[in-house]
Amino acid sequence: MLFKKLFVALVGVWLSACDTTLLRQSIEAAQPAEPIQAQRFVLNDGFQVSLKPPIGFNLTPEHYGFVQPESFSRIKVYEVEVPNQEYLAGLNKENLALRKLQLIDKQEINVANAVCHLVELKQVVAGTVFDKQLLICGDELSSVVVEASYPESANKSHRQAIYKSVNSLAVNVENKLRLFTGLPFTLTETPEYKITKRFRNSVVMQPLSDSSGKSSVVISHGASENTTINQLAELLISSGSSPEDIEILANEAAKLDKISALATTAYVNVAGDTYWIKQVLTYQNNRFLLVQTRVPKADKMMTNQKLENLLSHFEFK
Repeated sequence: MLFKKLFVALVGVWLSACDTTLLRQSIEAAQPAEPIQAQRFVLNDGFQVSLKPPIGFNLTPEHYGFVQPESFSRIKVYEVEVPNQEYLAGLNKENLALRKLQLIDKQEINVANAVCHLVELKQVVAGTVFDKQLLICGDELSSVVVEASYPESANKSHRQAIYKSVNSLAVNVENKLRLFTGLPFTLTETPEYKITKRFRNSVVMQPLSDSSGKSSVVISHGASENTTINQLAELLISSGSSPEDIEILANEAAKLDKISALATTAYVNVAGDTYWIKQVLTYQNNRFLLVQTRVPKADKMMTNQKLENLLSHFEFK
């Protein structure tokens, strides 16, 4: 009788424990899962992005983004210092084929109230076919790309998890810190000058001592074919002026960040005032880099010293 009572008591305890366990599991199942936290990545000065990783993916030291080695899947995010429209135009069937990529689809989508583009590709790597998704957003300075890659054989839920992660992209941009984004040069310092404007392929500066707005320095780059550096220098220094208003003073050999350059000085008449111009020009492989300062003639000597000091902080990227 004692054994029977003990057995009944033990069964009661076990059933009670089962009920408690089932109740706890039921409550846990009813509670919403803890939201996945977005991971922030600092791609460049003034350019930060965040992405939410798919479940089962981890951060990797190889690149900004996530990996899941067992499924041969990865998501990476990076900035391309090419204007968005230019970068998109380069993602055509012919260019992609040169990189062993097959273009499947290219469409415009909305991500966080921003117009982006989703490019779908296929690529064969070591005999395995991989699907790729490129989510591309950007502006006139650069493009941000979220690139996802996974085997073609991946199941639907895996694909959806990756797609959801790619589309969780959020971008935070501070344009005042992106002054040299997309340019082939930078200035480590700007002594006695302030940067007043970034315009497409140019940076515009003014001397701190100038309150009149008559003095400026422009650093720009571009392309020109079928010309010599001397012809190009004359064309650039006389741009916007009539030939009778320009007086070329000298052309001299110079250096710009250890690269051979041509320094040209001239006077130019503008609305009855005479300005002194100094231009430093490099020209290689049909590409040029131009530094041009224009100041009232009376400020010539002081400006020449300031410009030399400024250009000592100039660096090609």
